[in-house]
Amino acid sequence: MPYVRPTSHLERVRNLIDGRVPDTGADSTRLARSYRRSLDDYRLDPGATAGPRILSAGELRIIQQSEEGFLRSAAQCLPRLHTMVREAGYCVILANAHGVTIDYAVDQDQRKHFRKAGLYLGSCWSEDEEGTCGIASVLLDQAPITVHKLDHFRAAFTSLTCSAAPIFSARDELIGVLDASALSSPDARDSQRLVYQLVSQSATMIEDAYFLQSHEHCHIMLAHRNRHFVEVQPEMLLAIDEYGMVVAANRCARQLVAALAPLPRPIEEVFEVSAGRLFDRRAGSQLLSLRMTSSGNGSWLHARIRPPSRSSWRQPADAADSAPNRRSLAQHEQAERTRIASAMAAAKWRPLDAAAMLGMSRATLYRRLRQFDIVPPHRQ
Repeated sequence: MPYVRPTSHLERVRNLIDGRVPDTGADSTRLARSYRRSLDDYRLDPGATAGPRILSAGELRIIQQSEEGFLRSAAQCLPRLHTMVREAGYCVILANAHGVTIDYAVDQDQRKHFRKAGLYLGSCWSEDEEGTCGIASVLLDQAPITVHKLDHFRAAFTSLTCSAAPIFSARDELIGVLDASALSSPDARDSQRLVYQLVSQSATMIEDAYFLQSHEHCHIMLAHRNRHFVEVQPEMLLAIDEYGMVVAANRCARQLVAALAPLPRPIEEVFEVSAGRLFDRRAGSQLLSLRMTSSGNGSWLHARIRPPSRSSWRQPADAADSAPNRRSLAQHEQAERTRIASAMAAAKWRPLDAAAMLGMSRATLYRRLRQFDIVPPHRQ
């Protein structure tokens, strides 16, 4: 049931847009912008009491199949977060980048009540359909938010409280939203601060799980500014390919290490260490203390290197040589391959130095390395 009469809620929406509602919290500007879009752009009715649109089982199945990797990354985190908030009457929702609920965690005996409120698999929470709500606001603004009771645009949802946070890929693309919602809660907005923090932290954990899954073919540097947290809760993740290039980094690493912009770039430009040392088998069993280069402010990090958990897409040399469709190198291509391999060896497999010796850009060098299947000795 709506928390307020539809006519009263419509008046409150208009008052907030006009700035006549006191004490609406730090997100009042975001809410007012969303209200205005919902009224003026989408022509939604604040007094509507119907629940959200819910996809059919077939429609949902197709979307879930397309989000298989994302769902795997979040599989452990959803029940973990739900365990933390279930006693306070919350369910946990995972939505994709279009606002469709693709997974959720809820107590079995409460499932019917949450479904009646629209908190169910396949429910659609885009702003152009439901107006201001937690998931829709995060999709538009790409920042965490608590949409508490009367903050919701539609009267149908004014009994709910929703804390939501964005989930990004390593390329800073929004891939989904994590949300914790309750059917009833105290009226005070401050009552949601702890849930808001838990949701934000859990969203970061899903991001990092997605990062690790997406870069299984790379060496992974797990790092922290405090050596005691490297093993239990690394804050920075870097993916390093077989050529010693940092090809991706999680959001925390990109925020804290200035030398990571732009990517990809050689590991030697980020830390005062060679790729050979990082890839040494003994390094995987050691805790490394690494100093950032001057462009990364010269401070120290502590890290461990995890080897690839699956093979790269490149075929092993013996399998590739036996493939019937493998193209033999022409004489001039073989000469170019030899020239590049010699330069890399002379530069001790430092791509930046080798590119300078060869008179080509780093990007061109990496294309040639892949084209001619040139790999450093420690990867052969």
